[in-house]
Amino acid sequence: MTEARCRLGQPDQFWPLIAELAWLSPGRLDDLLRRLDDALVVPLYKKFGIGFEGNGDVSDLAWFPAWTAVEKPALAVHLNQAQPGKQSAPERAMRLVIELLRLERHGRHQDLVERRKALRDLHAAIFATYMATR
Repeated sequence: MTEARCRLGQPDQFWPLIAELAWLSPGRLDDLLRRLDDALVVPLYKKFGIGFEGNGDVSDLAWFPAWTAVEKPALAVHLNQAQPGKQSAPERAMRLVIELLRLERHGRHQDLVERRKALRDLHAAIFATYMATR
């Protein structure tokens, strides 16, 4: 279904599915992303593969949705539609990044400090990517 939505060019429908697939089966997401030719997804996938500091294997793709929310904040609205999963660290990181983006728009600096610390504790590389854009 994710591949079909991607090929139909329906980002509001495929980004949540990409996030869910990343958390549930990074290997299958890797297979899917290698087959796609989407003008936005593929460059993000390649950039993630080059610059993400993780384990260096396919399991890193579980963090792709959180990284994507930092890299392309406009996609956060779509990623936020992902169904709740098992509350894994990668899922919590994505939801935390989305919350940080919302707090930034509202100027809630005290809450930002607390949430940034939580993101840093979840994954240092996602936190570093986030802070590099601030």
